[in-house]
Amino acid sequence: MTELIGEVAVITGAAQGIGAGCACAFLARGCDVLLADIKAEVVRDRAEALRKRFPRRKVLDYPLDARDQEACFAMADYARDELGSIDIMVNSAGIISPCSSLEVTQADWENLISINLSGVFYCCQAAARAMRDTGGAIINLSSIASKAAWPGRVSYAAAKAGITALTESLAVEWAKLGIRVNAVAPAWVNTEILRQGVKHGVVAVDNLNRAIPLGRVAEVDDVSETIVFLASDAARYITGQVIYVDGGYLAGAPHASIQ
Repeated sequence: MTELIGEVAVITGAAQGIGAGCACAFLARGCDVLLADIKAEVVRDRAEALRKRFPRRKVLDYPLDARDQEACFAMADYARDELGSIDIMVNSAGIISPCSSLEVTQADWENLISINLSGVFYCCQAAARAMRDTGGAIINLSSIASKAAWPGRVSYAAAKAGITALTESLAVEWAKLGIRVNAVAPAWVNTEILRQGVKHGVVAVDNLNRAIPLGRVAEVDDVSETIVFLASDAARYITGQVIYVDGGYLAGAPHASIQ
């Protein structure tokens, strides 16, 4: 089990889903954590539950709108002031809003891009300012949607493809600072987002299970464990990479029906 005792992890989108799973995974390895999310009450409750589960670790919560660059800088300052450093940054905040490309409004497009891409950059930038004297690891959440195309997801796909370029560019620029930047690109994960997609008829789990060579959608731990690895010293020579956690989907059936 990878140990990260004494390190500090900051996680956005930490109120639920992959972000919440990452918080548990890092706490289990000995990290102190800051959970950030725009859902202030939900992330506060999540942090309180984790404090009870991991009483020896420091668990802070922070209300964050990642679309606001100055707010991201303030979050990083708070983490460093209260926890002493930022060693690991996980950018998990994001949304998906399936819609025909003919019907996407300017407001819809700009909102999704601002959360899923601009917000990731602002948080990378904020974390790197805190890490530039000590080094660290940044992991961004991408998606197989950056490589495989389906109808109704144009803005999401564009943002996630942008994360690949962002990750590679920052990895090269910040290598001299000892900051590694990687991305994890999951397929479908058993979270509330997937369950809502099933409810609204935009995905069908049976079709997904048939399309994925390993025969199932991912669980949160499948993704969070990969993120922990990339944050650890075991991945000390890995930077500028996108790791696809997809059960073999891209290799086997990237155009299979998902509805």
